[in-house]
Amino acid sequence: MQFGTQVVTTQTVALAMSAIPFLAMAQPTESTYPSREVSIVIGYPPGGGVDVLARVLAKHLGKELKQKVVIIYKPGAAGNIGAETVARRAKPDGYTLFMSARPNTIHKVMYANLKFDFAQDLRPIGLIGTSPNIIVTGEHTLIKDLDDLLYLATEYPGRLRCASSGVGTTGYLLCEMFQQETGTKIDHVPYKGSEQGYIDLVGGRVDILFTTLPAAAPHISAGAVRAVALMSQQADGHSVKVPTLGQQGYPMLDLDSWAGLMAPAETPDYAIDKLNSALNTLLESEEMRADMARLGYFPAQQPNRPLALQTLIAQETERWTAILKTRGIFSFH
Repeated sequence: MQFGTQVVTTQTVALAMSAIPFLAMAQPTESTYPSREVSIVIGYPPGGGVDVLARVLAKHLGKELKQKVVIIYKPGAAGNIGAETVARRAKPDGYTLFMSARPNTIHKVMYANLKFDFAQDLRPIGLIGTSPNIIVTGEHTLIKDLDDLLYLATEYPGRLRCASSGVGTTGYLLCEMFQQETGTKIDHVPYKGSEQGYIDLVGGRVDILFTTLPAAAPHISAGAVRAVALMSQQADGHSVKVPTLGQQGYPMLDLDSWAGLMAPAETPDYAIDKLNSALNTLLESEEMRADMARLGYFPAQQPNRPLALQTLIAQETERWTAILKTRGIFSFH
Protein backbone atom coordinates (compact mmCIF):
# COMPACT_ATOMS: atom_id res chain seq x y z
CA MET A 1 0.00 0.00 0.00
CA GLN A 2 2.88 2.25 0.91
CA PHE A 3 4.56 1.35 -2.39
CA GLY A 4 1.39 2.07 -4.34
CA THR A 5 1.03 5.38 -2.67
CA GLN A 6 4.65 6.19 -3.45
CA VAL A 7 4.18 5.29 -7.12
CA VAL A 8 1.16 7.50 -7.47
CA THR A 9 2.97 10.38 -5.81
CA THR A 10 6.00 10.02 -8.07
CA GLN A 11 3.85 9.88 -11.19
CA THR A 12 1.93 12.94 -10.09
CA VAL A 13 5.12 14.86 -9.48
CA ALA A 14 6.53 13.74 -12.82
CA LEU A 15 3.41 14.82 -14.68
CA ALA A 16 3.39 18.16 -12.92
CA MET A 17 7.06 18.73 -13.72
CA SER A 18 6.54 17.85 -17.38
CA ALA A 19 3.69 20.36 -17.65
CA ILE A 20 5.72 23.34 -16.41
CA PRO A 21 7.19 24.31 -19.81
CA PHE A 22 3.76 24.17 -21.40
CA LEU A 23 2.21 26.30 -18.65
CA ALA A 24 4.98 28.83 -19.09
CA MET A 25 4.22 28.99 -22.81
CA ALA A 26 0.47 29.29 -22.26
CA GLN A 27 0.77 32.02 -19.63
CA PRO A 28 3.26 34.62 -20.87
CA THR A 29 4.62 37.22 -18.48
CA GLU A 30 5.82 40.77 -18.88
CA SER A 31 9.29 39.43 -19.69
CA THR A 32 8.02 37.66 -22.83
CA TYR A 33 5.36 40.17 -23.96
CA PRO A 34 5.09 41.05 -26.78
CA SER A 35 6.42 38.11 -28.75
CA ARG A 36 4.61 38.79 -32.04
CA GLU A 37 2.89 41.46 -34.15
CA VAL A 38 0.62 44.00 -32.41
CA SER A 39 -2.42 45.54 -34.14
CA ILE A 40 -3.97 48.95 -33.54
CA VAL A 41 -7.58 49.23 -34.72
CA ILE A 42 -8.90 52.66 -35.68
CA GLY A 43 -12.56 53.38 -36.36
CA TYR A 44 -12.08 55.75 -39.30
CA PRO A 45 -11.03 55.47 -42.94
CA PRO A 46 -7.48 56.38 -44.00
CA GLY A 47 -6.56 60.03 -44.39
CA GLY A 48 -7.99 61.68 -41.29
CA GLY A 49 -6.33 63.07 -38.17
CA VAL A 50 -6.66 59.82 -36.20
CA ASP A 51 -5.09 57.86 -39.05
CA VAL A 52 -2.01 60.06 -39.40
CA LEU A 53 -1.39 59.88 -35.65
CA ALA A 54 -1.90 56.11 -35.65
CA ARG A 55 0.72 55.71 -38.36
CA VAL A 56 3.28 57.74 -36.40
CA LEU A 57 2.49 55.83 -33.20
CA ALA A 58 2.78 52.45 -34.96
CA LYS A 59 6.20 53.35 -36.38
CA HIS A 60 7.66 54.39 -33.03
CA LEU A 61 5.85 51.83 -30.88
CA GLY A 62 7.11 49.02 -33.10
CA LYS A 63 10.70 50.12 -32.43
CA GLU A 64 10.09 50.43 -28.70
CA LEU A 65 8.39 47.03 -28.39
CA LYS A 66 10.74 45.39 -30.93
CA GLN A 67 7.74 43.96 -32.76
CA LYS A 68 5.87 45.03 -35.86
CA VAL A 69 2.83 47.23 -35.16
CA VAL A 70 0.15 47.42 -37.86
CA ILE A 71 -2.95 49.55 -38.39
CA ILE A 72 -6.34 47.93 -39.05
CA TYR A 73 -9.23 50.06 -40.33
CA LYS A 74 -12.76 49.37 -39.09
CA PRO A 75 -14.66 52.55 -40.05
CA GLY A 76 -18.29 53.26 -39.24
CA ALA A 77 -20.62 54.72 -36.59
CA ALA A 78 -18.22 57.59 -35.80
CA GLY A 79 -15.44 55.21 -34.81
CA ASN A 80 -17.59 52.91 -32.71
CA ILE A 81 -17.57 49.93 -35.09
CA GLY A 82 -13.84 49.67 -34.47
CA ALA A 83 -14.35 50.03 -30.73
CA GLU A 84 -16.97 47.30 -30.70
CA THR A 85 -14.74 45.02 -32.76
CA VAL A 86 -11.95 45.24 -30.20
CA ALA A 87 -14.22 45.20 -27.16
CA ARG A 88 -16.32 42.20 -28.21
CA ARG A 89 -14.23 40.13 -30.61
CA ALA A 90 -10.55 40.67 -29.90
CA LYS A 91 -8.69 38.30 -27.61
CA PRO A 92 -7.65 40.17 -24.42
CA ASP A 93 -3.97 39.32 -24.72
CA GLY A 94 -2.42 42.71 -25.47
CA TYR A 95 -2.00 42.07 -29.19
CA THR A 96 -5.09 43.93 -30.40
CA LEU A 97 -5.43 47.55 -29.30
CA PHE A 98 -7.84 50.37 -30.10
CA MET A 99 -7.18 54.06 -30.70
CA SER A 100 -10.02 55.91 -29.01
CA ALA A 101 -11.30 59.44 -29.50
CA ARG A 102 -14.11 61.72 -28.32
CA PRO A 103 -16.95 60.17 -30.42
CA ASN A 104 -16.53 56.84 -28.61
CA THR A 105 -17.67 58.44 -25.35
CA ILE A 106 -21.21 59.07 -26.64
CA HIS A 107 -21.91 55.71 -28.29
CA LYS A 108 -24.78 54.92 -25.92
CA VAL A 109 -26.54 58.17 -26.76
CA MET A 110 -25.97 58.13 -30.51
CA TYR A 111 -26.15 54.45 -31.42
CA ALA A 112 -28.72 52.28 -29.72
CA ASN A 113 -27.77 49.11 -31.61
CA LEU A 114 -24.09 48.92 -30.58
CA LYS A 115 -23.74 45.96 -28.22
CA PHE A 116 -20.86 47.07 -26.03
CA ASP A 117 -20.10 49.54 -23.26
CA PHE A 118 -17.12 51.74 -24.11
CA ALA A 119 -16.29 52.51 -20.46
CA GLN A 120 -16.65 48.89 -19.29
CA ASP A 121 -15.54 46.71 -22.22
CA LEU A 122 -12.33 48.56 -23.04
CA ARG A 123 -9.44 49.21 -20.68
CA PRO A 124 -7.38 52.43 -20.86
CA ILE A 125 -3.65 52.25 -21.53
CA GLY A 126 -2.87 55.93 -21.80
CA LEU A 127 -3.56 59.21 -23.57
CA ILE A 128 -1.50 59.68 -26.73
CA GLY A 129 -2.02 63.37 -27.30
CA THR A 130 -4.32 66.25 -28.14
CA SER A 131 -4.80 68.33 -31.24
CA PRO A 132 -6.47 71.68 -31.87
CA ASN A 133 -9.73 71.78 -33.76
CA ILE A 134 -10.27 74.37 -36.44
CA ILE A 135 -13.05 75.88 -38.54
CA VAL A 136 -12.19 76.13 -42.23
CA THR A 137 -14.14 77.54 -45.15
CA GLY A 138 -14.01 77.28 -48.93
CA GLU A 139 -12.62 79.97 -51.21
CA HIS A 140 -16.14 80.44 -52.65
CA THR A 141 -17.46 82.03 -49.43
CA LEU A 142 -17.16 85.58 -48.09
CA ILE A 143 -16.05 84.25 -44.70
CA LYS A 144 -12.64 85.62 -43.71
CA ASP A 145 -12.91 85.39 -39.92
CA LEU A 146 -15.25 84.56 -37.04
CA ASP A 147 -17.17 87.82 -37.33
CA ASP A 148 -18.05 87.02 -40.94
CA LEU A 149 -19.17 83.52 -39.99
CA LEU A 150 -21.35 84.75 -37.13
CA TYR A 151 -22.89 87.48 -39.29
CA LEU A 152 -23.89 85.10 -42.09
CA ALA A 153 -25.10 82.39 -39.70
CA THR A 154 -27.22 84.95 -37.83
CA GLU A 155 -28.63 86.88 -40.79
CA TYR A 156 -29.25 83.79 -42.92
CA PRO A 157 -30.15 80.98 -40.49
CA GLY A 158 -29.85 77.52 -42.01
CA ARG A 159 -28.30 78.80 -45.24
CA LEU A 160 -24.69 77.97 -44.39
CA ARG A 161 -23.85 74.30 -44.83
CA CYS A 162 -21.48 72.61 -42.38
CA ALA A 163 -19.70 69.41 -43.43
CA SER A 164 -18.46 66.74 -41.00
CA SER A 165 -17.02 63.24 -41.14
CA GLY A 166 -20.42 61.90 -40.10
CA VAL A 167 -23.07 62.12 -37.42
CA GLY A 168 -21.49 61.57 -34.01
CA THR A 169 -17.96 62.53 -35.06
CA THR A 170 -16.02 65.31 -33.35
CA GLY A 171 -16.65 67.67 -36.28
CA TYR A 172 -20.38 67.08 -35.97
CA LEU A 173 -20.32 67.60 -32.20
CA LEU A 174 -18.36 70.83 -32.54
CA CYS A 175 -20.80 72.14 -35.15
CA GLU A 176 -23.69 71.39 -32.79
CA MET A 177 -21.99 73.05 -29.83
CA PHE A 178 -21.01 76.07 -31.93
CA GLN A 179 -24.67 76.64 -32.79
CA GLN A 180 -25.71 76.21 -29.17
CA GLU A 181 -23.12 78.64 -27.81
CA THR A 182 -23.53 81.31 -30.52
CA GLY A 183 -27.31 81.06 -30.97
CA THR A 184 -27.00 80.40 -34.69
CA LYS A 185 -28.48 77.81 -37.03
CA ILE A 186 -26.34 75.97 -39.59
CA ASP A 187 -27.34 73.12 -41.89
CA HIS A 188 -25.33 69.96 -41.17
CA VAL A 189 -24.14 67.74 -44.07
CA PRO A 190 -22.62 64.41 -42.93
CA TYR A 191 -20.06 62.43 -44.95
CA LYS A 192 -18.49 59.02 -44.46
CA GLY A 193 -15.04 60.53 -43.97
CA SER A 194 -13.27 63.85 -43.87
CA GLU A 195 -11.80 63.63 -47.38
CA GLN A 196 -15.20 63.73 -49.09
CA GLY A 197 -16.11 66.72 -46.96
CA TYR A 198 -12.98 68.53 -48.15
CA ILE A 199 -13.78 67.72 -51.78
CA ASP A 200 -17.22 69.30 -51.48
CA LEU A 201 -15.86 72.25 -49.47
CA VAL A 202 -13.33 73.00 -52.21
CA GLY A 203 -16.05 72.45 -54.82
CA GLY A 204 -18.39 74.95 -53.16
CA ARG A 205 -21.12 72.46 -52.25
CA VAL A 206 -20.65 73.09 -48.50
CA ASP A 207 -19.41 76.22 -46.76
CA ILE A 208 -17.59 75.34 -43.55
CA LEU A 209 -15.98 72.33 -41.93
CA PHE A 210 -15.19 71.68 -38.26
CA THR A 211 -12.17 69.39 -38.16
CA THR A 212 -8.81 68.78 -36.52
CA LEU A 213 -5.82 70.92 -37.37
CA PRO A 214 -3.70 67.88 -38.38
CA ALA A 215 -6.31 66.95 -40.98
CA ALA A 216 -6.80 70.53 -42.18
CA ALA A 217 -3.19 71.76 -42.29
CA PRO A 218 -2.25 70.25 -45.69
CA HIS A 219 -5.38 71.72 -47.31
CA ILE A 220 -4.71 75.13 -45.76
CA SER A 221 -1.06 75.07 -46.89
CA ALA A 222 -2.15 74.17 -50.42
CA GLY A 223 -4.56 77.12 -50.49
CA ALA A 224 -7.54 74.85 -51.05
CA VAL A 225 -9.36 76.03 -47.90
CA ARG A 226 -9.13 79.05 -45.60
CA ALA A 227 -8.71 78.97 -41.81
CA VAL A 228 -11.43 80.85 -39.89
CA ALA A 229 -10.74 80.19 -36.20
CA LEU A 230 -9.01 77.68 -33.95
CA MET A 231 -10.83 75.75 -31.24
CA SER A 232 -8.06 74.97 -28.77
CA GLN A 233 -7.24 75.33 -25.10
CA GLN A 234 -3.63 76.07 -26.11
CA ALA A 235 -3.39 79.52 -27.66
CA ASP A 236 0.20 79.17 -28.87
CA GLY A 237 2.35 76.72 -30.77
CA HIS A 238 0.01 76.09 -33.70
CA SER A 239 1.15 75.92 -37.31
CA VAL A 240 -1.87 77.99 -38.43
CA LYS A 241 -1.90 81.53 -37.03
CA VAL A 242 -5.56 82.45 -36.46
CA PRO A 243 -7.17 83.35 -33.10
CA THR A 244 -8.90 80.74 -30.97
CA LEU A 245 -12.60 81.06 -30.24
CA GLY A 246 -11.72 81.58 -26.58
CA GLN A 247 -9.65 84.62 -27.49
CA GLN A 248 -12.70 85.97 -29.31
CA GLY A 249 -15.17 85.58 -26.45
CA TYR A 250 -16.22 81.92 -26.65
CA PRO A 251 -14.02 79.98 -24.16
CA MET A 252 -16.50 77.10 -23.97
CA LEU A 253 -15.76 76.38 -27.64
CA ASP A 254 -12.03 75.87 -27.15
CA LEU A 255 -12.07 72.08 -27.19
CA ASP A 256 -9.05 70.07 -28.27
CA SER A 257 -9.50 66.67 -29.84
CA TRP A 258 -7.71 63.77 -28.19
CA ALA A 259 -6.62 60.23 -28.93
CA GLY A 260 -6.02 57.42 -26.45
CA LEU A 261 -4.79 53.85 -26.55
CA MET A 262 -7.03 51.11 -25.13
CA ALA A 263 -7.31 47.32 -24.97
CA PRO A 264 -10.06 44.75 -24.28
CA ALA A 265 -11.23 44.87 -20.67
CA GLU A 266 -9.69 41.54 -19.60
CA THR A 267 -6.22 42.34 -20.92
CA PRO A 268 -3.72 41.38 -18.20
CA ASP A 269 -1.94 43.96 -16.08
CA TYR A 270 1.52 43.07 -17.40
CA ALA A 271 0.46 43.97 -20.97
CA ILE A 272 -1.21 47.23 -19.90
CA ASP A 273 1.84 48.20 -17.83
CA LYS A 274 4.27 47.36 -20.63
CA LEU A 275 2.26 49.31 -23.20
CA ASN A 276 1.82 52.31 -20.89
CA SER A 277 5.53 52.39 -20.15
CA ALA A 278 6.40 52.11 -23.85
CA LEU A 279 3.92 54.85 -24.76
CA ASN A 280 5.26 57.25 -22.15
CA THR A 281 8.85 56.58 -23.19
CA LEU A 282 7.89 57.52 -26.74
CA LEU A 283 6.05 60.66 -25.66
CA GLU A 284 9.24 61.85 -23.96
CA SER A 285 11.46 61.10 -26.97
CA GLU A 286 12.56 63.93 -29.26
CA GLU A 287 11.80 61.93 -32.41
CA MET A 288 8.20 61.14 -31.46
CA ARG A 289 7.56 64.67 -30.20
CA ALA A 290 8.94 66.13 -33.44
CA ASP A 291 6.69 63.88 -35.54
CA MET A 292 3.64 64.81 -33.45
CA ALA A 293 4.46 68.53 -33.67
CA ARG A 294 4.78 68.25 -37.45
CA LEU A 295 1.26 66.79 -37.54
CA GLY A 296 -0.17 69.40 -35.16
CA TYR A 297 -0.44 67.16 -32.08
CA PHE A 298 0.64 67.90 -28.51
CA PRO A 299 1.96 64.88 -26.54
CA ALA A 300 0.03 63.83 -23.44
CA GLN A 301 1.20 65.44 -20.21
CA GLN A 302 2.95 63.31 -17.60
CA PRO A 303 2.11 61.45 -15.42
CA ASN A 304 0.13 59.65 -18.10
CA ARG A 305 -1.34 56.64 -16.34
CA PRO A 306 -4.42 54.63 -17.41
CA LEU A 307 -6.48 56.31 -14.68
CA ALA A 308 -5.96 59.72 -16.32
CA LEU A 309 -7.49 58.49 -19.57
CA GLN A 310 -10.31 56.80 -17.67
CA THR A 311 -11.10 60.10 -15.94
CA LEU A 312 -11.04 62.00 -19.24
CA ILE A 313 -13.46 59.51 -20.79
CA ALA A 314 -15.88 59.90 -17.86
CA GLN A 315 -15.75 63.69 -18.12
CA GLU A 316 -16.25 63.68 -21.89
CA THR A 317 -19.15 61.25 -21.66
CA GLU A 318 -20.96 63.46 -19.14
CA ARG A 319 -20.35 66.69 -21.09
CA TRP A 320 -21.36 65.50 -24.55
CA THR A 321 -24.29 63.38 -23.42
CA ALA A 322 -25.77 66.51 -21.81
CA ILE A 323 -25.20 68.57 -24.97
CA LEU A 324 -26.79 65.98 -27.25
CA LYS A 325 -29.79 65.56 -24.99
CA THR A 326 -30.23 69.34 -24.87
CA ARG A 327 -30.16 69.38 -28.67
CA GLY A 328 -32.58 66.43 -28.82
CA ILE A 329 -30.15 64.22 -30.73
CA PHE A 330 -29.82 60.68 -29.43
CA SER A 331 -30.38 56.98 -30.12
CA PHE A 332 -31.48 57.08 -33.74
CA HIS A 333 -29.40 54.22 -35.21
